[in-house]
Amino acid sequence: MSAVAITPAAPNEAGVIAGELVKSFGQMVQLYEKHFSLTREEAIQRAAAPPADEGERALNGPPDQVSWFDLHGIAHTDPDRATTRWEEIKRAALDELRTGHRAAGAVETANDGAWQRAQFLALREDLSAEWQPRNGVERQLIDTMAQAQQGFLHWLRTLTIRTTLESVTNDRRHKEEGRWGPPRQSDADALDQAAAMMDRYNRIFLRTLRALCDMRRHSGPVIVKKGGQMNVAQQQVNVVTEPSAQRH
Repeated sequence: MSAVAITPAAPNEAGVIAGELVKSFGQMVQLYEKHFSLTREEAIQRAAAPPADEGERALNGPPDQVSWFDLHGIAHTDPDRATTRWEEIKRAALDELRTGHRAAGAVETANDGAWQRAQFLALREDLSAEWQPRNGVERQLIDTMAQAQQGFLHWLRTLTIRTTLESVTNDRRHKEEGRWGPPRQSDADALDQAAAMMDRYNRIFLRTLRALCDMRRHSGPVIVKKGGQMNVAQQQVNVVTEPSAQRH
């Protein structure tokens, strides 16, 4: 008997997405019932009513601001357009991930701006240029290393500031009172916290670096059987193989 190769079916997310759309509509109906004291029928009609902008924001606005309920509204009138919009959202999310902006956003504070984002991306670019990540796993390891280094630098600056302030306080006390005083426990704890956080981020960086090195070490060699053009480290390389020796 000959074995029959069965190709697994590609995953289909249509059912999952449909469930999310239905759930979002139901939640909106419940919201109208609870907060606007509408009957079930009135709440359904209100939830099903087209938005004031006729869906312009959901169709053409920033992808990260489109909700499941927005997609439900699009699908209610044009299911194909809703599918297209969902694919656009996924592509935008993939771009955000692969360009490092998602990793950057995870370590930013409310006060950070364009310069802080550029600083993180500079760290990531420097690491990427050295390691030339070959796949999604390696790219995310690079992101983790950049996040760890960003955290390390943040806490190094914090430690420097706190140490400097403590030194200035002691200098003033020495000039005014002629004595040096030990730091208060709260100040000492703050310095210890900053030093501990620096060490923590440094350990994350080194642990991730070790994982990346292990992955490279255990990856198999690339064997080229036929010459031609191939992609190596995101560059096209022409490979020429020697002709095999003729058999006598």
